[in-house]
Amino acid sequence: MPEFVRELPVNATETDAVADCLYTLATDLMPEHSAAEQFRFALGVGAQLEAMAEADVIYAGLCFLEVEGRPTASTILVSQVEHDGEDEAAVLRTTREALERKHPDDDFRTVELPCGPALSRVGSSGFVMAAEASPTGREELIPQSEIQVFVPLPDTSEMLIFELASPSPDGWDLHSELFAEILKTIDWGTDQEIEEYRTMRQAAPVTAEPDDAVKQEIFWHSSRLMDAAALRGTPGGGQQINALTCESCWEKGLRSPCSATHSWRIENAAPEGLQDVLTRVAAVFSAGGWRSERTGASGSVRVWATESAPPRSSGYSFRASVDLVTHTFAAEVASPCTRAGAPADSAFG
Repeated sequence: MPEFVRELPVNATETDAVADCLYTLATDLMPEHSAAEQFRFALGVGAQLEAMAEADVIYAGLCFLEVEGRPTASTILVSQVEHDGEDEAAVLRTTREALERKHPDDDFRTVELPCGPALSRVGSSGFVMAAEASPTGREELIPQSEIQVFVPLPDTSEMLIFELASPSPDGWDLHSELFAEILKTIDWGTDQEIEEYRTMRQAAPVTAEPDDAVKQEIFWHSSRLMDAAALRGTPGGGQQINALTCESCWEKGLRSPCSATHSWRIENAAPEGLQDVLTRVAAVFSAGGWRSERTGASGSVRVWATESAPPRSSGYSFRASVDLVTHTFAAEVASPCTRAGAPADSAFG
């Protein structure tokens, strides 16, 4: 999922972990709102988690995008369910027949995704906003547009259901376009193959070589990360720095490079050092004014510089992950967007 789609803790089992995630979500998304409003938002999101678990939801994310200066929102859910179809064609046919009876006015199509055949449903639904969260003080039925895509898992009796729902008519085209791009990335490969694919996709907008100053700074931050990891092993990669267009600029239609990434890894690392390397890295950088969050079922960590970090690190971030099977530590360091400091009314972003 893109970084700006904020994941909800549907798979968390510890109450404290859920609370921490909801607190971070509310404070990051609503920094200018009062603590009471942030608390109500966190409660509203948390109230949905149990229902999601009962519906076999394995991923849930919130997506907030601006369209012509107006905020728009959507939710993305992924469910994993069992079916009794004999093959992919049969399960898609049976699913379509059942859905057409339930939603006779909706649009159904059989589509061919890069990962294989799927069934899409485009329609509408609604949800009830509780009185305490409603601006009118009464329960309100909120209509929303909805897309569901049913994807059978090859050679299994299971199926994934991807769902996009948005109450923002103005942002529907943008959110549905984003959803379509996400569906194109579904792959049945290994984690390593998928990561390599993501790296190639991220490098696609490259059109220029980063200048020497950018290279020097990103190498310096990579060295700091390597020192914090304190692992013995065989370094891999690390010679190439890729220029790219950051997600924010890409959304604005800008295509020239504004940022850069440096990817490297440590192979054949000692297993005892890998066990707690992510915790160790997060602790070292947190002491210097950086923030961190665990992602991917705690198999990776994202760390980014805050205002408390030294000015030299402003805008820098990195991702680090561990593969205990191959004894590999992988990292990607990202430099800040060079357009971020431009005036708000600048024609160049």
